[in-house]
Amino acid sequence: MNKDLYVVEEEHSGGSDNREGYKLSFHTGSYPTQMFIELQELVPRVDGGLQFNESIFKMPVAAHFRVLWLETARWVNFEENFNEVEQRFTEAHVPPMKFSCINSFRDKLQQNLKIIQTDALTLGQALDEVAKYALSQNCIQGNEQYDVLRAILFAERWHPEVKGHISDAAEFDQYWAGTLPEGINPLSLGSREQGASSLSKALSIHNECQHPYHRYNQPLTNCLSSGSEACTVICGLIEFVKSPILVLLRLNKTIQRSCISEVDIPVRFIFIYVGPQNDELNYAELARIFAVMMTNDTFRLCVYDSISVDDIIKGIDNFMQDSFVMPLSRHYNANALAGMTRQIEAYRKETVCERDGDRRPKGSFTVRKLTEQSQNNLVNGSYVPSSLNLKQQADNIIKQDSDKLPVPTNETDTPKISKRKIFLRDFCPPFIELSRGIRPWIKRMPGDYKDAVRKENFSIVFGSVLFIYFVNLSPSITFAALLNTQVDPSYTVTLTLLAVGVFLIIFTILSGQPLAIIGISAPMYIVESSLVSVSRSTGVDFKQLRFWSAFYCSIFGFIFVGCNMSGIAKHIRRSVEEVYNSFIGFFFLLKALFTMFLLIPAKPVDNTPISRMAYYQKLAVAGVTLFLAFIMLQFCLILAQLKRGNYFRRNIRKLLGALNVPLGMLLITGLERIFFRGYNLPTVNIPPSNQVNASTWVNPPDFARLQDYSKAAPTLIHGTSIAIGVALAIIIFTEAALNGLTAMKNKAVKPNIFVMDLVLLQIIFPTISGITGWPFMSGTTVRTLSNLVALVKMDQSPAPGMPHKIVGTVEQRVSGVFVGILVALSIFLGSILSNIPLAALYGMFLYMGVMGLRDLTFVLRICSLMKRRKHWEDWECVRGLPSRHILVFSLIQAAVVLILVSLNIISDFTVANYVGLIFPIIILIYGLIREFALPKWEWLALYLHQLADSIRTLLYIYIH
Repeated sequence: MNKDLYVVEEEHSGGSDNREGYKLSFHTGSYPTQMFIELQELVPRVDGGLQFNESIFKMPVAAHFRVLWLETARWVNFEENFNEVEQRFTEAHVPPMKFSCINSFRDKLQQNLKIIQTDALTLGQALDEVAKYALSQNCIQGNEQYDVLRAILFAERWHPEVKGHISDAAEFDQYWAGTLPEGINPLSLGSREQGASSLSKALSIHNECQHPYHRYNQPLTNCLSSGSEACTVICGLIEFVKSPILVLLRLNKTIQRSCISEVDIPVRFIFIYVGPQNDELNYAELARIFAVMMTNDTFRLCVYDSISVDDIIKGIDNFMQDSFVMPLSRHYNANALAGMTRQIEAYRKETVCERDGDRRPKGSFTVRKLTEQSQNNLVNGSYVPSSLNLKQQADNIIKQDSDKLPVPTNETDTPKISKRKIFLRDFCPPFIELSRGIRPWIKRMPGDYKDAVRKENFSIVFGSVLFIYFVNLSPSITFAALLNTQVDPSYTVTLTLLAVGVFLIIFTILSGQPLAIIGISAPMYIVESSLVSVSRSTGVDFKQLRFWSAFYCSIFGFIFVGCNMSGIAKHIRRSVEEVYNSFIGFFFLLKALFTMFLLIPAKPVDNTPISRMAYYQKLAVAGVTLFLAFIMLQFCLILAQLKRGNYFRRNIRKLLGALNVPLGMLLITGLERIFFRGYNLPTVNIPPSNQVNASTWVNPPDFARLQDYSKAAPTLIHGTSIAIGVALAIIIFTEAALNGLTAMKNKAVKPNIFVMDLVLLQIIFPTISGITGWPFMSGTTVRTLSNLVALVKMDQSPAPGMPHKIVGTVEQRVSGVFVGILVALSIFLGSILSNIPLAALYGMFLYMGVMGLRDLTFVLRICSLMKRRKHWEDWECVRGLPSRHILVFSLIQAAVVLILVSLNIISDFTVANYVGLIFPIIILIYGLIREFALPKWEWLALYLHQLADSIRTLLYIYIH
């Protein structure tokens, strides 16, 4: 047998999903889904503690204080080993095992294993069963060895992460002074009363009642699911034992709150493997094999339901079917092992398909049937023949069972629904989606407020308010400054901040998905810029044109809601979402870069000293602005990298990641005040706190002149307004879908009434904006994801080696209302906000663009195409896909993004700013091509689903 072959257990998720009805022969209740296993080795407590001379046999109780059981390894999902040098458990890892050790362990079980099923309720009673068995099998001889073995088995336990030695002194006292087996005399400590008294005195320091937190490893206990049970494996050398003692104690009734385990859960199994010195036996190594196997669902189920040793042997065979052999190489390294991940995943999928192909697992459920069959064909000491035979029997049984299943009908036999019926079902009668959504919308309202003040949610909700406030304030100030300087001066920073706050409050209170965040987005800025361009070219008053555009947007929004268009939003492809987000990311980058480079002045025509001085001053301002903007970008990227890294504690990293933009603004403001104060850099234009003017909070049009079109034709004005209104309605619909549906997939549990979001965003809010002169609002996906991250409930006690899991989201309306109030009240922070240089806002735009593009699958595939294929293992989005297919699909997406970016450049550098409004039409055309044209391309259709829709969710990207 090759000793350089290692067996690594293959992890399976959901291996026990369908076992609720599986009845255990000795265990009442449902099958426990999780088990804690620990390995304890016998070690000396004093010098020569493992040497038992005549004096020890004369006073057996002394053996109790000469040795102890040291916890050297433990398992929940992965293995942790105790490092005696560092005095801590090592990093959790997948446990490797030698193939030769598994075969040796299998042989020893067949030869020596004894399964003892007992009704013991205490640890003493259970261990006494082991001592009795050892005496009956002549493993020990005489009363003295029997007493010493009992004292050793009940020696103190040392759990490294539990303070102090642990021993059930009172139980041990009763156990030692209890009734002995027939024919065996009590201890040679005088009378039984004297022995009990002396033992109680010796153990008096442990008799005090201890709090469970000090007695058990409470953090490790918390990570175990409800109903979990424990298995303790003890092993070691005992010189006076004549032959190895190999016993599996199966407890009909679990032992509660025992010192044998470091966690406070019931103990179901105790595996003992002790014996004399033997060069061929390593008790710790072989006992570890059993502990590792107990982490496997299939093997553990066999142990739960085992009647004889043959059942355990079959469990080992089933375990080996879920494992693979890895030969050790001289040239092995971390990168080489990491390359096995793909093969391991392939093995796992193959095994899962074999089990779940006919919806009947092949391994675990067939164990009981196989135990009832003859075992004569199992070859002793050989794993391979019995394993192959077992697999063949299992396949035969499954085949017989699957023959009884109903045969699925052919697709041609199933009735097809006509397109007309599908259309009538989805879009008729009018407003059916709205009428269906009102009832669940009303029903969820009380719960949205009650959930916010629940004890377990209170700290999460109110702790997220400050975080979400800064997340909303930073882009709101940035867009407010851009609207004020580049669109129209009537968009004051005060007006914009108040509008964002009020709209957010109304939306949070009345929306169908209160976790969504709305505000000014890049497409809304494009719409505002286009309105200004059209207004200047036609000579129509800007406010007048804006009012009619908002009016027609509300009309088209009413049509969208009436035609039940909200159902279409559920079918938006992720590839369309990728193109849209790529365009937004490039918009942020290009807008910031173009704005900063436009600050560079042209060389003056006249060469006078005054003009040269003005030229150099503007040049210095442009250079410092560029410098500070890139400092802001790098600082935010460093904080984002710290959030992803391992520096500092997790809470500190989370705080730095949440406040990276405000901290960046604070840094840039400080640098400007310290080093560049004399440059007079442009700052946010907002009145001081003591000069707030309420008259600037609204900017309504002149309603008396709404029908006054000056020199322009009414048909031209209304036609242009209709076109802008249609584009605005489509943009709002798209962003609302990405914000309220796509971003919420698999995160929200309560009903998501998307049609209510459309009523607010497409009908009510445009009307308010047209009347008050407030900026248009739409969904903001990045801010929504930030809100989700702040409100997720994480598993605070993950098992060792397992990442923190999202266990839920606090779905409520309170935090959004408070955030809206704080944003609206920010108009009174003018004395502080007026010190922020515009360079910090440009740097924030650069940061938003980089972060928006960084983890998009489209960008990752473009980057992977620049590498050789052997380096693609790090890119999950390209694994298993042909290079040509990736190239073609990426080029299609890149062409669409290039068209969108070109439209953005044209709108910024030419007088035709209105061409930016065409971008929703381009995205709509791409969506139609993806939905109808690409699936008909047979060459690409084979991988289209994997290329276009197998994309990581935005929340996963944002958290990680």
